[in-house]
Amino acid sequence: MAGPVVSRSPACLWCVRRLAQPFLSPNGPVNSLPLVQTRAKSTHLVPSDKGVVVRLLANIPKFGRKDAIFRVERGRMRNEWFPRKLAEYMTVARFKELGLSLKNDVGERDPTFVDMKVLEQLPATKPPAPVAEPQQAAKPVKKTIKPERVRELLERLVPKTITFYRIPIPAPPSNTATISPLVAVAAAQETPQGPLAIYGSVSTKDIASSIKSCISADEDGTQINIEPAHVTVLGLKDEINKIKELGRFEVKVSIGNSDLEPITRSVEVLPSEEKTQEPRPASKKTAV
Repeated sequence: MAGPVVSRSPACLWCVRRLAQPFLSPNGPVNSLPLVQTRAKSTHLVPSDKGVVVRLLANIPKFGRKDAIFRVERGRMRNEWFPRKLAEYMTVARFKELGLSLKNDVGERDPTFVDMKVLEQLPATKPPAPVAEPQQAAKPVKKTIKPERVRELLERLVPKTITFYRIPIPAPPSNTATISPLVAVAAAQETPQGPLAIYGSVSTKDIASSIKSCISADEDGTQINIEPAHVTVLGLKDEINKIKELGRFEVKVSIGNSDLEPITRSVEVLPSEEKTQEPRPASKKTAV
């Protein structure tokens, strides 16, 4: 009889025996071998060592008080407790000597046990001090200054003339190359020269800042708040409260919201010592 068709080679000894059985003689030596796969003896169900029964000779925290009987690891008893005489082995003879029973008098360890004498010997720990919340710095109380005192400080500390320096804008050169020198001189004499414009105007904010720096020399002056709305420039053509040319101008500084008469000062805008910026000549386009 032909053997079964095998798609792949056998993977274990049992498969080799099963496939080779039809080709062997029933009286051969191989037939005497067991055809059942045997397994090694398992120790999974063998109970592990539960330790040794001991009796405590002293209170041991997390294990129990003196005279407690329970099971503990052999290594702990052999290396720690027995050399230090903290526990003794409970043999059969020792059980009989104490009149105890191995079946009824062996308990379990008490992991919650704490020796109060040990706690009493420890230094008393103080409760942690409450964390104080950081106190916010007290806001400085702004001193109230009477309007009469404000007017007195302005009259005494602010100079009569407040000077600012700005760079003037030069007037564009006139085209005198096409006319005779006599006509050019006559035209220059007839043309009135107005005030020079400046780079960067002088605003009421600049004037208020200058007045503030003047009165800050006094202790009460540091508490006075001078706003740009308190400063008025007289004689300006535009509605904008800014000085845009060289010259001398009159300003009035009001005393807050009081009915006191405002003080009058002069603001002078002078040309600075820096080099005046001249307009660049127009570049001539070369014909192509």
